[in-house]
Amino acid sequence: MASDDDVRRQLVELSERITSLEAEVQNLRAAQPYGHAAEAATPTPPLRVPEKKRREAASLESRIGAQLLNRIGILAVLIGVAWFLKLAFDRNWIGPPVRVWIGLGAAAALAVWSERFRRQGFPAFSFSLKALGTSIAYLSLWAASSVFHLGPSWLIFLAMTAVTIANAVLARRQNSELLGLYALAGGLATPGLLSVGHSNEIFLFSYLALLNAGALFLMASHQWKRVAWAALLGTAAYSIGWSVIEDDPSHLPLVVFFLALVFALFAVAPFLLLRGARALPPNSFLIAFPIANAGATWVALMVLFGARGQHAGRPWVTIALAGGCFLMAAARRRPAVLSSTNVGLAIFFVTVAVPLEFNGTTVTLCWLGESLALVALARAGADAALRFFATAVLTVAGLSLLVDWIAGTTQPLAVLTNMHFATNLVGAAVFAIVTSLSVGGGPGRSFGSWTYMAGFSTVAFSLTVLVAVSLEIHHYWFCGAGFFRDFCGGYGQLERRTIAAGWGYSAWCMVYGAVLMAAGFLRRSAFLRWQALVVLAFSIAKVFLNGVSQQSQGYRVLSFLALGVLLLAISFAYQRNWLGLRG
Repeated sequence: MASDDDVRRQLVELSERITSLEAEVQNLRAAQPYGHAAEAATPTPPLRVPEKKRREAASLESRIGAQLLNRIGILAVLIGVAWFLKLAFDRNWIGPPVRVWIGLGAAAALAVWSERFRRQGFPAFSFSLKALGTSIAYLSLWAASSVFHLGPSWLIFLAMTAVTIANAVLARRQNSELLGLYALAGGLATPGLLSVGHSNEIFLFSYLALLNAGALFLMASHQWKRVAWAALLGTAAYSIGWSVIEDDPSHLPLVVFFLALVFALFAVAPFLLLRGARALPPNSFLIAFPIANAGATWVALMVLFGARGQHAGRPWVTIALAGGCFLMAAARRRPAVLSSTNVGLAIFFVTVAVPLEFNGTTVTLCWLGESLALVALARAGADAALRFFATAVLTVAGLSLLVDWIAGTTQPLAVLTNMHFATNLVGAAVFAIVTSLSVGGGPGRSFGSWTYMAGFSTVAFSLTVLVAVSLEIHHYWFCGAGFFRDFCGGYGQLERRTIAAGWGYSAWCMVYGAVLMAAGFLRRSAFLRWQALVVLAFSIAKVFLNGVSQQSQGYRVLSFLALGVLLLAISFAYQRNWLGLRG
């Protein structure tokens, strides 16, 4: 049994525990004075608005309060000041010099005030204030020159140039493309605002050249492509507009020089962009900008020479422009897309220069020679872009032949003096050579592929030969047959000519179809055989239709016998299955 001392010690410990428990209960009651500690529930959390909606609400409120109201307030102040100034001007409270100084002072105040907003983190609002101040400055200087005549034009021009330079410097220091565009817009507006009604091409184009050089410097240092586009469009507007208005031939050499200088400046813009870019710019700029630059320069040159009656110079300046594009294409360390674009422009201008210098069949001959040279170069260099351009020029040459067939006039029968027939022979030879160069060039059937070029050239060769000989048959019976030449008005002679010419067309189609079918069998070419079948189908239709209507028994017998023998021979070749077509 436990001793009395042990029992006494356990009682003391139990009493101490009870005391400590009572103290804890008292502490809990102090924390919950109403005694609801056990029943106390967790407080209900407040209603939460989704974070996205709260941001949208805050953003809308911020835009209305901080931006919209601010701008409306500025607009209201400006309108109030404008009405006050108008009232002062109408009542002659303020003289012209003071009016100009008020405008310049307001412009300077807006520029200084805009810096405060920029430092506070509102760059867009700051730039809009700078744009407003710049506009007020330009308008004030314009009024000083054109309305109030307060100073010489050269002094006002220097003041406007200073405003433009200040904007450009701010744009560069603050890395703002928007300010750069404002500066460029003001610079382009300066010559128009200070126009005095007489031409001064040296001043205008020198100023434009300097302005474009500055714009290209901003583009190269900050990758501002929109600045380059704005400079190009503004310069093109001035160049074309000046060429339309002025008609003094003595200004022609100087203006051509400045147009060449501006073209060269914008031609190097893609290279400047590539030099300062960390990554390759998008192909859209490298393609569209050179095209726009060359196109604007060419249009200005065509208007310039047309307005002064100097049409003879148009093809030569076009060739010179093509040479400039070739130089850009040959530049080193250029991306392939930029080189291909300049090559395409050069080929385009060479192609366009031909009808500017020549006419008639000479144009077709030149285009045929150009297409053949391009195909040979593409074959030698395996250049896909050059092959595409060669296909385009070859297509243009084929269309030119088609126009000659439709709109050509009657020619003498002698081959050496019959330019239409000689042109067709040259075209057939070119198409044959292109077919030989294109066969086996590579896979693919899209426009510009070797397969497409081979097929196009083969069909063009067949059509050229067929049409050329058919036209000569027509010329012989209706315009050249020596015995019938004196009887063109006789009905009987005309009827016999028509029958003879119809039989000649049918015979020629049958002969050519047979030759084409033989070539298809020998070369094992289904493409040639299908062409032969098409030609023979035309021959069949013509023989049967003319055989019913014609009155000459001899021609009818010859037509049906020749066609029948030919079709039986071709049918026998297919039935022998020499090429294994049944498999």
